[in-house]
Amino acid sequence: MSAVDDYIKENAEIHKFAAEVARIISGIPQMPEFSNERITVEDVSKMTGIPVSSVRAGIVYGWLPVGVAIQNNKPAKSLSGGSRITYIVSPRKVYEVTGHVWRGKEALKKKNKTDEHIEE
Repeated sequence: MSAVDDYIKENAEIHKFAAEVARIISGIPQMPEFSNERITVEDVSKMTGIPVSSVRAGIVYGWLPVGVAIQNNKPAKSLSGGSRITYIVSPRKVYEVTGHVWRGKEALKKKNKTDEHIEE
């Protein structure tokens, strides 16, 4: 390893330690473990109960900041425009904004089945 690599590694460790100390002092709970499975707009809709079209609109217009919308290799400015919009959703942002933890599609199916039984 070069001196630069060592410096970067040491700073990363210091930053991680400082972030953990700050979290403990401030009383913020530790970030939960998220599934590494890709999360979609449809998954966010199922988790939150917000319609899919509203989740898409919220991402594009910024009032539901859980990801980004890309159209023609640039941030999407509106839902119109004719070309396809790709949505990239962050499980961490979903948690920070809504409080829902992404545990994967299988856990989401189980949760929705449980919710259906409660409503009956």
